[in-house]
Amino acid sequence: MQAFVKPKFKWMAYHHLNFAISNSPAIPNIDKIACISVACENFWDKHSHMNLHLEQIKALNVEASSKCTAKCPFCSRQQKIRPYGPHIISFEAFKKLPADMISRLRRITFAGNFGDFSTNPEMTDIAAYVKNLNPGVVLGGDTNGMVQSTEWWRALGSSFHDGGLIFSVDGLADTHALHRVGTDYHAVIRNMEAFIRGGGVAFWKFIVFAHNEHQVEAAARIAEDIGCAGFKAITSRDYNDRLEPPRQIDVKLKREIFRDYADDEACAMCNPIGKGSIYLAADGTVHPCCFAHCMYITEHNRLFRFIVPLIDKYQDRINFKTRSLAEILSGPYFKAVLAASETNPYCRMKCNVYKQKVRDELVVYERDFRDVGTMRDVSDDSVKQKG
Repeated sequence: MQAFVKPKFKWMAYHHLNFAISNSPAIPNIDKIACISVACENFWDKHSHMNLHLEQIKALNVEASSKCTAKCPFCSRQQKIRPYGPHIISFEAFKKLPADMISRLRRITFAGNFGDFSTNPEMTDIAAYVKNLNPGVVLGGDTNGMVQSTEWWRALGSSFHDGGLIFSVDGLADTHALHRVGTDYHAVIRNMEAFIRGGGVAFWKFIVFAHNEHQVEAAARIAEDIGCAGFKAITSRDYNDRLEPPRQIDVKLKREIFRDYADDEACAMCNPIGKGSIYLAADGTVHPCCFAHCMYITEHNRLFRFIVPLIDKYQDRINFKTRSLAEILSGPYFKAVLAASETNPYCRMKCNVYKQKVRDELVVYERDFRDVGTMRDVSDDSVKQKG
């Protein structure tokens, strides 16, 4: 057995260290487990009781709107047990965030749990404001691309020239809306093209089902033709009798992949500490991660129910529309969630060293169009074939 040295590391580098240990060919598996365990214990000894400060925040995940025109069957919107919305983060509300913090951010992702940011008509103003304060910040996000005019999308593209926006298009004209209920393929493609013409970097995400699996490569060719930077086909969150799993492409559900990577030694790493990232919900509440808010609204996993009484107790004290962000970050809600996440089994499963591996295994086909030399498929047969 090879000896290993106790790791010394800075708190923002934890994820990189953990990943490097897990993937190092020089360290036997049994030593990897021990090494990661030591890193985890050292990390939480140093940081589990720390106060968060604005200077530590390097990234935001922003739900700019809780509204969505689509009715995708497996979306978290269909699992709500608490009323939520409609809410938006208006331009005026967004400007309540500290300008000095925005000027230091590395990334802002406009995603969220329940809404599509394009239903917020002021997103073009918000994105332009951010880029004016911080020209180097990378903007990202995902959308169904259905609402707003082509002029709106072209204007938005100018703020995403060095970032990347994911458009969710699950098939071609005859299949796309079978899953993306309430959307129109042709309208989405027009808006995507306008976004690209405006200078935006677009990626096409395609969820595979039995009804569209034969269209994966054709969709990838269209993505390249209209100027997308990349194309990715992934498995669905779930399948049912109407939206069946593909028959020719080998797929596995995310929850099954998480079980494959179950590891009692894996350490949870809460986003504010591990990545300097926090989540802003459209109602203004601020959370350590998107899971915290999602689980409060849906309660679809019993392992994370500790969040419900915490948000019930502190909800009026964690809204950036009425409270300072600095006060929220250093307050009792964030302290309680960070303390609980250290040992919570849901956190340990969702946010550990294997998180990126799980995401990678969801991909059944991938193309990168930015550089011919870097284009790659995820298997020799381009698509993961069954059998």
